Amino acid sequence: MATMALCVCCHPTCESGEWASATGLMRSSLRCGRPVATAACWSNAAGYQRVMECDLFVVRDRRRQGLGTHLLGCICEVTESEGRSLLVWSTFDTVPAGEAFARRLGARVARVNRTSEVQLADVDWTMVESWMREGPVRAPGYSLEMVDGVYPFERYADAVILHHIMQSAPRDDLDVDDVILGEDDIAEHDRALVEAGRQRWTVFVRDPSGVCVGGTEVTFEPWDPSTVLQQNTGIDPRHRGLGLAKWAKAAMLARIRSEQPQARRVRTGNAFSNAPMLAINDALGFKAIHTSNEWQAHAAAVRHALEPGADRPSRTSTTPALVREGDATISEVPVQDAP
Repeated sequence: MATMALCVCCHPTCESGEWASATGLMRSSLRCGRPVATAACWSNAAGYQRVMECDLFVVRDRRRQGLGTHLLGCICEVTESEGRSLLVWSTFDTVPAGEAFARRLGARVARVNRTSEVQLADVDWTMVESWMREGPVRAPGYSLEMVDGVYPFERYADAVILHHIMQSAPRDDLDVDDVILGEDDIAEHDRALVEAGRQRWTVFVRDPSGVCVGGTEVTFEPWDPSTVLQQNTGIDPRHRGLGLAKWAKAAMLARIRSEQPQARRVRTGNAFSNAPMLAINDALGFKAIHTSNEWQAHAAAVRHALEPGADRPSRTSTTPALVREGDATISEVPVQDAP
């Protein structure tokens, strides 16, 4: 994480507050009432050299009062000061105002995703057991290894491989680069995991020579023990077609059922274009609970659109058709629990 900016406003005309940016973290803590809007932006030091990702939230009864415009202007300022040019953010079907705001800025939809859940009580456990039995039969010599919590140093290289495999996940029209993590990045992620109080289980998939060729991971949030969050699932393209993703996910689900009695559901996120991964999840009983659009726009164009009197695109434009069939990708993107 190279840069983050966080703003909290209580009124667009309020001038009181505290700003600190010496360490790359900018905060505005305004004292004139309850928080009504927040924005954050972050860049990835391991990739996406042109990209700044961002979030922007405004409470329902304070929208269309200039708060979003003010905070997005702050994000544009930070983005350009960092020498970055492309903004990427998500909107959700449960908050139509977000999509309307994105369209007014002239942004375009670059990928469409779905978040889905399966109730563990509804899983076909006979099928799960069959996937576990078939795994070593379809892929003789391959094996699974479970790692709980932070990775031991000798497994850093395997974690790096799994993250590299995830770069083969569908990007659709996202104009982004690979994120290439190293062992130092893995250690930093693990420190953040511990600081947040999260637990993680990982299954590494190994080929007959013992080399990691993929895996799957889930996390457990201390504030919601009933929900398991599915994170990365990926198989090296050279080893697909052997049922390895089914085997790994089945083994993980079986262990969750056996050792996490408080767990009631598993939540995951996928691009609609990732047909093979969706097929596995659909077979397991995952049902879509909401969809999201990932948008992108040039920071300079957004800043111009925010200026008073700027010409803006029509609000009646339609979402591009981005759902593609037949992608030969077996990978699963991390899911983040909405606050």
